Amino acid sequence: MRQDLFEKLKALEEKDTTVLPAEMQRFLKKLIKIGERNGLHLPKDVQDKVKKLSNEISDLSIQYSRVYNEENSTIEFTAQELDGVPEDFIKSLEMAESGMRKVTMKPPHYTSVMKKAKNPETRRRMGFAYGTCCLENTPTIEKLAALRHEKAVVLGYADNVSFVTELLMAKNRDAVHSFLVDLAEKLQPLWQKEKEILLKLKEEECQQLGIPFDGVLNAWDKNYYSNMMKERMYNVDQEKLREYFPLEAVQTCMLQIYQELLGLEFKEVPDAKLWHPGATLYRASDTSSGELMGYFALDLFPREGKYSHFCNLAVQSGCVKADGTRQLPFVILLCNFTEPRGEKPSLLTHDEVETFFHEFGHTMHHICSRATLAMFAGTKVERDFVECPSQMLENWVWEAEPLKRLSGHYTTGKVLPQELLEPLVASRLAGVASFALRQISLALLDYNIHTRPQVDTAKLFKEISEKLLQYPPQEGTNMASHFTHLAGGYDGRYYSYMWSEVFSMDLFTSRFKKEGVFNKETGTDYRTKILRPGGSKDAADLIRDFLGRDPSNEAFLVSKGLSVS
Repeated sequence: MRQDLFEKLKALEEKDTTVLPAEMQRFLKKLIKIGERNGLHLPKDVQDKVKKLSNEISDLSIQYSRVYNEENSTIEFTAQELDGVPEDFIKSLEMAESGMRKVTMKPPHYTSVMKKAKNPETRRRMGFAYGTCCLENTPTIEKLAALRHEKAVVLGYADNVSFVTELLMAKNRDAVHSFLVDLAEKLQPLWQKEKEILLKLKEEECQQLGIPFDGVLNAWDKNYYSNMMKERMYNVDQEKLREYFPLEAVQTCMLQIYQELLGLEFKEVPDAKLWHPGATLYRASDTSSGELMGYFALDLFPREGKYSHFCNLAVQSGCVKADGTRQLPFVILLCNFTEPRGEKPSLLTHDEVETFFHEFGHTMHHICSRATLAMFAGTKVERDFVECPSQMLENWVWEAEPLKRLSGHYTTGKVLPQELLEPLVASRLAGVASFALRQISLALLDYNIHTRPQVDTAKLFKEISEKLLQYPPQEGTNMASHFTHLAGGYDGRYYSYMWSEVFSMDLFTSRFKKEGVFNKETGTDYRTKILRPGGSKDAADLIRDFLGRDPSNEAFLVSKGLSVS
């Protein structure tokens, strides 16, 4: 922002701005705050220092990410050492000159070994290799955190978390800390029960393998025995489930559910000239008025040169143009589902069905938004709220009625039978405390790194892990050296994932679970009060409008199997 523009905005603020619409008042305040957060209200020498610090921070962030992205180390294992790991995964691994298999440090490789390898020494070696693969990033992230702290102090803030949360739903560092600590304390009883089960499973397996049982849950044990607990206690056959989720049927039913829920009508646009023949264009209209709301495109399969994950791209935001007419949103949903092979259709895992539902929720946020300004269109809301609407919509794929509608065996068309549906729904409780506490541990690592002028990141994460999970990370490793969120725009904000999940469960349980997952009035209320404003109102106000009260974490805790007095 230019200095002269900032000064004119400040002058405008001195006038009677109450004559402006509420969204314009919010726009003015946000622009001024952006200027102040760049130091435009400070003397020139201080502004120069802020710019210098910002450039150094940017350079170090790029350096950190480059080290992570270019990391290509491998660790070699024999077939015997990989006992328990799926055969098709082992066959996909590159063969070393030694005849052993090369495992990379990429998350899919790491996860496969840590979840399935029976040999504890294999898991220990894999965990250590992964935890030390980017150690050269340790001084980088510690310097980066120190510079962020310095910049925040120069701008008049206590620390970086205070700086980044100012424009978010949390508003301040104390709210973040209280949220994380309170949640961790309430999850501890459930984690202790889970840990007992994991240790029992470990003891039984040690007896079967004829190896000593040390009575300890090590860092390299947790994923393995958590996966075993899920398979044994809930007996979920993932491969059998896939047969009931052919992509075409899931897509058709998902679109129907969203249309019913939000009062919309989707129509495919024939002969649309898009970037690839496999992409499909739809127009979305309001069911009652017939008003055209916007367009979205689905691009579902991988191909060379395409982004390899799942995401929404708002090519054009919905807003009011200078001539008073509305510019319609155009959103692309990029997916990477397995392509059909011969007569066999693309079959989705339940996780993929959940991801599809989640990502399409973001698409609908763009379509349903009616903000005046592009700055507030669709998902341009507070970072700690942006996932909340879509996380709430994930609940539909864990409810019996929607699951039956979404399913249809790819050969018979029959819906998901009870003997598969019931274990699937029950499995949502598998390992919930350990997963949540792991997320809280990472959030507290991020929080503590960004509320101190200097920090030893390895020592800090060890202290947090021992307190929350009662097992330390492997000696010599450092989570902060490959925790990419720290350098990729989530500094001081990793708590956002848990924050959004907690409040999304309140939205679902308090309204949809109570009033019906296909209740059209509730769906209309959701569209009007949560999606329609976009970022033109504070997220906390949107939640209050929908719930009729402030949000709480009770619904989240109950959903995890805890009783709340």
